[in-house]
Amino acid sequence: MRTAEDLALLLHDPDTGAPLVDSTSLPRGLAGAVVLQLVLDDRARLEERRWKTVMGIGDRTPTGDHVLDLALERLPTDPTPKAAIEKLQSRVKDPLMAGLVHDGSVRLEERTFLGMARTPYYPAADRRRRDAVAGRMRSVLVDGVAPTTDDAALVALLRAVRAEHKVVPEGQVPKRALRDRSKVIAEGEWAGEAVRRAIADVYGAIAAVTAAGAATTGT
Repeated sequence: MRTAEDLALLLHDPDTGAPLVDSTSLPRGLAGAVVLQLVLDDRARLEERRWKTVMGIGDRTPTGDHVLDLALERLPTDPTPKAAIEKLQSRVKDPLMAGLVHDGSVRLEERTFLGMARTPYYPAADRRRRDAVAGRMRSVLVDGVAPTTDDAALVALLRAVRAEHKVVPEGQVPKRALRDRSKVIAEGEWAGEAVRRAIADVYGAIAAVTAAGAATTGT
């Protein structure tokens, strides 16, 4: 679950604990990371059907990770990547963040505004893991270091929710240049064909929904 956990850390402000992307993008980005992890772990295989690509889920034996096991339990036999993300998007954020609280990476703070519902925030409790992940992202996005498969997947997920600039110090690199570099990485020859297809399909599924959400809200 490193990819989903790393993405969750990058998409929360380490000082305030507030999410760095909107409420459409965050849960779908995290769900996309879980879907991608199933492919990376060979628990799901992409299969071409007549009109669509589906995820063939075969091995449903417990993995020992509660979020992956939840996904394996909830997903049907052959969902499309988009359908899988939509199925999981309301279910993976809370257990992912609870795991990071348990590990000591973040702490949970609940705040109220004008007496309304309590909202969870997740400021960093120990910044070392987030700083290490952000450093890897800056290395591949800014310094041109060749990414690992995990790094390429994480860059593609950041790109899908349009958050590359959230991990690079403001003003260090123009946002357009970051978008261009993330595209090269997301589409590059960093992994085998099956993984590249999975990255592309998950990216497309998240980007389509988040772009529609941004258009609706005018952001």
